[in-house]
Amino acid sequence: MKGLTVFIADLRKCRSHEDEEKRVNKELANIRTKFKEPSINGYNRKKYVCKLLYMSLLGYDVNFGHREAVELVDSTKYSEKQVGYLAVSLLMDDESEYLRSVVRALRRDIHDGSEWIVCLALNAISNIGSREMAEVLTSDIVVQLLSPAASMFIKKKAALCLLRLLRRFPEAVKAHQWVGRIAPYLGHRDIGVTQSVASLMTALAQQYPEETRKAASFAMRRLKSLVIDNEYTLDYVYYKVPAPWLQIKLLRLLQYYPAPESSEARATLLSILRHIIDLSQDVPRELQQMNAQYSILFEAINLGIHLDIDQGLMQECAVLLGRFITSRETNVRYLGLETMAHLAAYIDRLDSIKAYQGVIVQSLRDRDISVRRRALDLLYSMCDVGSAKAIVSELLRHMAMADVALREEMALKVAILTEKFATEYGWYVDVMMRLVSLAGDHMGDEVWHRIVQVILGNEELQVYACKISLQTLKAPVCHESAFKVSAYVLGEFGHLIANAADSAPIDQLKALQSKMTSTSQSARAVALTTVGKFINLFPEIKTLCLRVLDRYRGALDAELQQRACEYYALGTLEGEELLPTVFEEMPPFPERQSALMSRLLKREADTEDQRTWVYGGREMNRERRGVTSGAASNDSREAVAESSAMPVPATGLNDASSGSPAASKKGAQEASPAEPPTDPLVAKSMRNYARLLWENDGILFDGEEIQVGIVAQYKPPSGRLGVFLGNRATAPLYNISITARVADGSQLTIQPAAGQEAEQPETLMPLAQARMFFDIQCQQVFTAAPTLHIGYTVAGCAPTVSELQLPVTVGHFMDPVTISVADFFARWKQLGDSGIAESQHVLPSAFLTKDAVGLEWLRSVIGGMGFALIHGADPEPNNIVGVGIATTQAGRFGCLVRVEPKPTHGLTRVTIRATNVEVAQSIGGNVKMVFESR
Repeated sequence: MKGLTVFIADLRKCRSHEDEEKRVNKELANIRTKFKEPSINGYNRKKYVCKLLYMSLLGYDVNFGHREAVELVDSTKYSEKQVGYLAVSLLMDDESEYLRSVVRALRRDIHDGSEWIVCLALNAISNIGSREMAEVLTSDIVVQLLSPAASMFIKKKAALCLLRLLRRFPEAVKAHQWVGRIAPYLGHRDIGVTQSVASLMTALAQQYPEETRKAASFAMRRLKSLVIDNEYTLDYVYYKVPAPWLQIKLLRLLQYYPAPESSEARATLLSILRHIIDLSQDVPRELQQMNAQYSILFEAINLGIHLDIDQGLMQECAVLLGRFITSRETNVRYLGLETMAHLAAYIDRLDSIKAYQGVIVQSLRDRDISVRRRALDLLYSMCDVGSAKAIVSELLRHMAMADVALREEMALKVAILTEKFATEYGWYVDVMMRLVSLAGDHMGDEVWHRIVQVILGNEELQVYACKISLQTLKAPVCHESAFKVSAYVLGEFGHLIANAADSAPIDQLKALQSKMTSTSQSARAVALTTVGKFINLFPEIKTLCLRVLDRYRGALDAELQQRACEYYALGTLEGEELLPTVFEEMPPFPERQSALMSRLLKREADTEDQRTWVYGGREMNRERRGVTSGAASNDSREAVAESSAMPVPATGLNDASSGSPAASKKGAQEASPAEPPTDPLVAKSMRNYARLLWENDGILFDGEEIQVGIVAQYKPPSGRLGVFLGNRATAPLYNISITARVADGSQLTIQPAAGQEAEQPETLMPLAQARMFFDIQCQQVFTAAPTLHIGYTVAGCAPTVSELQLPVTVGHFMDPVTISVADFFARWKQLGDSGIAESQHVLPSAFLTKDAVGLEWLRSVIGGMGFALIHGADPEPNNIVGVGIATTQAGRFGCLVRVEPKPTHGLTRVTIRATNVEVAQSIGGNVKMVFESR
């Protein structure tokens, strides 16, 4: 196209942007004129569209040419169609008005008789990859992949096109409908087709592990034919290595499945791995052969680590990797360190890795930053109680000279290791204060927040922390993060060292004042709060504290001014009742996942292929896969897979604030009220369940990956229950199922509301929410509550099924009934004399002596359980009486309740009398559970 060549030459000759813009505008005007001519032929249209493409690459607006590009797509000539698809791929977006016309042309061309036309269409779909194309054309692409008449070239293009659409719109391609038919193509005679299908199956395995499980056997057979049987063509031999890319893809695909159950398959897999390792013993002479052979070797070691089928093989791999991390080749050292970190995440004994600890520490000084980062990851993964002090000491020593890009990650990992493996309280405080002093400028507030949380949750730590905090403030130089920690700790626990030498209240205040002026406004805000707490803790220095606050009442910063004015007003009040209440000692922080761990996991972003392991050692990866170690109980083996749970530290140093949730699938159902659960997440689920016994909406389960909420509405004997499932994971949830089951369908029926079956989502994106409604019918009095079963799959993990007990009891089908006082006591006496059914509990209620609103809470609980409260019925004003009728389709059962709280004794007697023994026992059990969760 001579006109295009001349136009490009003219633009290159332009000496200024203005000259270029003038030439472009002239050409755009000419093209607009030509496009309006009805007699324009295909050649000229192609030429002008190419000119528009070039101008678009230079940044000019050429939207008017979209229609002409679509005209070229509809052409029957290959050259014109090729330019048309090229223009459509580069110029159009997902919202273009011509996109539907393009989709029609693509659907026609996919089934064209010419191989070149079909490949053009598949290329265009991959390049544009819109949602509409994924929804409309996926089935046609699958047909081309599976068609026996299609050429090998088309099959390869079709597999890669499906991979592109699957990654962009996983829910639109509806892969569950065709995924089962793709797996056999891993055994296709053409290695190129197998390689493309292997890439597709790797992505599918992360989202549909159950549906693609049979792909593991096909991949194993194909791998055996390549590695052991030497069945391949010379076209795919790369420097004496047969099909290295296919071997790598198959080895990686197998990492998304568990170890095979049959002994024959395990033996085959082990022989493949050993064969690959044996081949690597001879060092290749050529660089390309070495790269290919080592790439296969490292992937084979990763597979062996993942399957964990032979600890002897793992020890052999550790020795082999020790040779690689001392290699002169930077790439080999990098891969050796990364693979050894993977090995440290699964191996039973770390002795074989600890033998190279000096070499790994030396790698922190490598000239390549990527090698330094992998060395840090390996030290983090191999750390345990025995090596924690040495590793943390080396990391702190290296932190001063570490790269700025690496210092934040190093600081986070030092903080996590120190908290996780601390065996001495003094060592923990010393290390953390040194850490914030060395790397405070490169860390967020999460680190000093975490230090405070741990100190608040451990009484044995508080005295020593106060001493170190005071020494830090008296030091000539004090980093701002260390100042915040010190100020906070002294404000909370300064009274614990007030009688020690050089630690008097006046010394603490002077040390705080000496550093306040040189800190930022946020640090001074923390210090002002500490001064306000000193007024409450140390009345002898109240005047001095008020002077400090008075100085900041005129501060320009609104935050400092507000704090100073409010604290000064509290300190000058005549009454002394309010000050201790406002500045009461902070309680331990609730149990939660460490914010440091959450931040670290966010930094380790995955690529298109999900990782099958995380840095952080054996226990973390076992928990991530839903498997616990050693003598774990059956319930904990059924724990919900937690992808980012914080392991329990060696000494329980963060017992009050760590996140090691290992949530039991059975939730509140397994925990007996008489024996409070020790698992924090189960205990939290118990509290949530108890709250829903008298409230109609709230959170039932709050885990790391999912959150389950409940909304209920009852009109006895019927009800409707709404279940809201939220995705709290950082990856999408797939294969979602929400079902409810009952122990005895003759007593209670629960089934999805009309139209709900079809509304269950197949995919739930992070932070998104799905809902499901169930209709409930109470046939007769029942004792066993229904259960909720939630199944889902997180990419790269095994499917998870969580079983939760639903807060649906016979008490929820209670109608409140109002009767007179005389009728109540007459009926009460009548039921008592008859002895039909009575349930009585004397429950500890220490909260009544501490909480002024405790009695109101009691009334809310009894009223929330469906009883109509009879005010003034009992001679004792604090007593609560109520009346209700439990309604089932089989009959109605009267129920009376009398609650007699004794705040002075910290006890409450709850008596329930009913015309049915199971009703009385069920409601009595509900009240008891609510009390115990308080």
